[in-house]
Amino acid sequence: DDLPPMMFIKASPNSHGFVNPRDVEQLWRDQFDWVYREYEWAVFPLTIHPDVSGRPQVLLMLERLIQYINGHPGVHWCTMEEMAEEFRRRHPFKG
Repeated sequence: DDLPPMMFIKASPNSHGFVNPRDVEQLWRDQFDWVYREYEWAVFPLTIHPDVSGRPQVLLMLERLIQYINGHPGVHWCTMEEMAEEFRRRHPFKG
C-alpha cells in the first residue's frame, strides 16, 4: 500500500512527511523477491492511490518497479477480478 509512506497531512499524527520513493521501491522489491522465491504460485497485489501515486517521482518509481517485476519469468499481470477468480479456482469452497 502506497498511502501510509507517501501521505502527507500536516495535522495527522501518523503523517511523517514525504518518504523517498526509492525507499518504498526497495521495500516492494524485497517483498516481491521473497514471495517469488518462496512460492511456486502467488498473488502479489499492489495497492496504489492516485492522490499519492500520481506524483512524478512516484510514477518514475512505479515504472522502475514494473520493469523489475516483469524481468522475472512467469509473472502475469491481471485485474483484481481475475485474481479472485483464479484464487477461487485453485481453492474451491468446501462448505
